Amino acid sequence: METLPTLRTDIQLVQAQYQGRMVIAVKDGLSPQDDVILLNAETAPLLSLFDGRHSMRDLQLALMRAGGHRIVLESEVRALVQELDRRLLLQTERYAARLVEAKTEFAALAVRPPALAGTAYPADRAGVADMIERMVPTGGDHTPNGLTVRGIVAPHINLSVGARTYGKIYSLIRGMTPSRLVVLGTGHALEQGLFSVSSKAYETPLGGFANDTEAVQRLRQVGPPALAPDDFAHRIEHSIEFQVLFLRHVIPGPVPLVPILCGSVSEWLSRVIHPAEIPGVAAFVEVLGEIVDEQTLVIAGVDLSHIGPKFGDDAPASVIEAQSRGHDERLLEALCAGSVEELWREAREVGDRYNVCGLSTLALLMQLFPDMHGRVIDYHIWHEGATRSAVSFAGVAFS
Repeated sequence: METLPTLRTDIQLVQAQYQGRMVIAVKDGLSPQDDVILLNAETAPLLSLFDGRHSMRDLQLALMRAGGHRIVLESEVRALVQELDRRLLLQTERYAARLVEAKTEFAALAVRPPALAGTAYPADRAGVADMIERMVPTGGDHTPNGLTVRGIVAPHINLSVGARTYGKIYSLIRGMTPSRLVVLGTGHALEQGLFSVSSKAYETPLGGFANDTEAVQRLRQVGPPALAPDDFAHRIEHSIEFQVLFLRHVIPGPVPLVPILCGSVSEWLSRVIHPAEIPGVAAFVEVLGEIVDEQTLVIAGVDLSHIGPKFGDDAPASVIEAQSRGHDERLLEALCAGSVEELWREAREVGDRYNVCGLSTLALLMQLFPDMHGRVIDYHIWHEGATRSAVSFAGVAFS
């Protein structure tokens, strides 16, 4: 019996509302930004059949049940599979070829272009400068020149949603002149290795930052298992791109950049009692710690809890919010106290129940500055009414 192809694991399926109806929006780094894939909400349960164990016949029966037991022809089943394949949602030869092509194209670039210009923010210099200036106005409160602030935690949520928090935290570093920028982003699509470093310069409509290639080369020598084999995960990742956009607005002059994406540590929460016990992490932290001197500014792009049906919960965010807020508060308390042990313990106790996508980023940050003292500048929970879901985020400064 013919087996169905396997669904890709590097795509995100998100519930959304479109034209008054619930749909499944597919986030896929291989598709053009303007090619939004929307699936009927009824399709989601069918996608679970694409696991390498179910057959075309299983899909045919599932389609018949979903359609009120109407007759579904084999040709209809094949048409659905072909459409999913055309959309590059399945692990087929078509997808494999496109992936190789995309990786080859990205590897050849010396500069990482702004992936979300024209979608998440204006593509023209004047437009994006006006938007950022309204968030981080000239003359706002900021730390005087000199590295009183050693680092910050900023959101990576949609810019308009997180405008207040972005503004408050980036106002603190306006005009600073660090010798180096280390940006730790959340690698949402990072599959191999826990960290991915890139030797590419980062460009924005406001200008760019050259890459600190010497520092990146030292980090790459750490190698597997902690380090990803390439920097492909940087291609469309927004968690660093958003930080670089603000940094280019508030930091004058040329400053070399070390961009690092941090992947998920969920599988390790029940296996180790300290993140340094994850294979390869201690070696990576040691080298990065040698790179981060007193004149280096470290920026972590982190969102906190993700709750509600959009993120796999049965209950709406309003029901879970009190518990997730408490979890956030305990994580932030550990962060501000400089206790990675307490941060890890809190995450272990809840089993990452609240989907904190920046947990690994925070854990890395805290291992770089074991004696740091932080303060929360802002905290917010954003509710998405259409999906009854919510995301929390914060701005934290530490010295």
